[in-house]
Amino acid sequence: MTQALPDKTLPSMSTTDEVGRNNALHQYNVLDALPETAFDELTQLAAQICETPVALITFVNADRQYFASRFGIDIIEAPLEAGFCPIVVNKGTLIIPDTLADSQYATNPVVVSKPSVRFYAGVPLITTDGYSLGTLCVLDYVPRQLTPQQLNSLQILSRQVMTQLELRLYANQIAQIDAVLLKVTQGVSAATGEAFFHALVRHFTEVLDVDYTYIGLVAGEQEEIEVISVCSHGQILDNFSYSLHDTPCHQVIQQRKICCYERGVQALFPNAPLLAPLNIESYIAIPFYDLTGKPIGLLGVMNCKALTNVKLAKSLLTVFALRIATEVERQRAEEHRSQILAHEQEARLTAEAANQIKDQFLTILSHELRTPLNPILGWANLLRSRSLNPAKTAFALETIERNAQLLTRLIEDLLDISRLIRGKFSLKIASVDLVEIITNAIDTVNFAAQAKSIQIFTVLETNITIVGDADRLTQVVWNVISNAVKFTPSGGQINIELKQLDGHVQLQVHDTGTGISADFLPYVFDYFRQADSATTREFGGLGLGLAIVRQIVELHGGTVHAQSPGEGHGATFTITLPNSPCNT
Repeated sequence: MTQALPDKTLPSMSTTDEVGRNNALHQYNVLDALPETAFDELTQLAAQICETPVALITFVNADRQYFASRFGIDIIEAPLEAGFCPIVVNKGTLIIPDTLADSQYATNPVVVSKPSVRFYAGVPLITTDGYSLGTLCVLDYVPRQLTPQQLNSLQILSRQVMTQLELRLYANQIAQIDAVLLKVTQGVSAATGEAFFHALVRHFTEVLDVDYTYIGLVAGEQEEIEVISVCSHGQILDNFSYSLHDTPCHQVIQQRKICCYERGVQALFPNAPLLAPLNIESYIAIPFYDLTGKPIGLLGVMNCKALTNVKLAKSLLTVFALRIATEVERQRAEEHRSQILAHEQEARLTAEAANQIKDQFLTILSHELRTPLNPILGWANLLRSRSLNPAKTAFALETIERNAQLLTRLIEDLLDISRLIRGKFSLKIASVDLVEIITNAIDTVNFAAQAKSIQIFTVLETNITIVGDADRLTQVVWNVISNAVKFTPSGGQINIELKQLDGHVQLQVHDTGTGISADFLPYVFDYFRQADSATTREFGGLGLGLAIVRQIVELHGGTVHAQSPGEGHGATFTITLPNSPCNT
């Protein structure tokens, strides 16, 4: 039987899922393939077992039958209406003992042509997914029957055909996966960080022939995805974020496994924010985890058409999800290490600065203690010589007393700082008239202000009484006002305002003095901090006064703030104190 079979066109196959069946058929790459010894041996065995002159392995496409292996016949292909294999694909195993005796088959082209096929027996070739791809069939030119044993053997041989196909498909897929893995691995091996992520999504988009590949990290208490790398049609796009709600990504994170939607993903997730705008038809993604097993992100692929190579996509996603997790963890560890190093460096610089400040303070302390001691010792020696007249003696005693008071104040400041640091500073609580305290402080510094022609203006609300330590509050007010006088040049001005506000009182001292630089302003109330040692040398003191002021005010439940537009533009100190009793 060597002549060609009649070529007539029939309607396309009409199986339940013909598109899926044809896709499954094409992935095995058997149509128009070269003859295969394994298949030829199976058809020969089928003919021998069934005692027929012809045996065929037939694959049924949408528009033709292709005979991948032939025993007893030389025809390579036939139209769909010539023969009975398309019926087997649609309905299952078919046995026709005598084709002419059955009106349903008597007019089939292979029956009416010469030599006439009088006997047919075919069993379907079924994939693991349930698709019927074709048949293993036997033919004869005379009527006949198959024994149950022969039919069982034919069915076994059909399964062997599919086993051969599956093994070949797996081998091809493994080879393809190996080649793709090698290509992707070589493409990203030298990259780290952002460069690695960009290289990976670009290679995925290329080798899987998809429209989008992206890497996203879970953020916001697992409420959204922050995309750290995305490739669209071969181009790297800017990163973005989107909500996890109503998305297939949420299923990936929630189920903790790879999720694949080969087609129709929009219908399954109609409220997903990206699927409809990007016209996404298919989606596949896999989660990746940190060292504790917590999902930290996902690697996803999206396409505007149905996915065609799902197994390859799943293999690549599975392999590189771990690599991405490792890189994310490495980046986080690197960032953490950088933060630690930065903190250590900052702490070291702070410690070095603190040591420098303390060294500077000790130098100043030594100078400030010697400054009053030198005139005290000098005039004391002159008084012991009894060579001074009454006027010089009076001047000497006055000088000794003034410097002794200065020395006492320095020592008191040191003792106050020591008590404050050790938490031993206590208050004697009583009713305090702030107006009286301010007036007394002004009287104390008035002589120094007049010597520099500094004008002091006051706006003081009367009858303002709070609960506090009168001596310590006097120390606060005197310190702030005397500082204003000290650092205000001749001819300057000081404004002092006291007013009652809701729940507290506010004292403001504003001067037109040397001001405070923006760099030093945050540290003006710190221990052992001085903006300019030259200024301290000019005006004297240890620079502890404002640190003491802040501590005393805070012990009273209040606050103190300093403001200054900058050097040469004066400064304003604002003290707020509560009307309610304070904690001792």
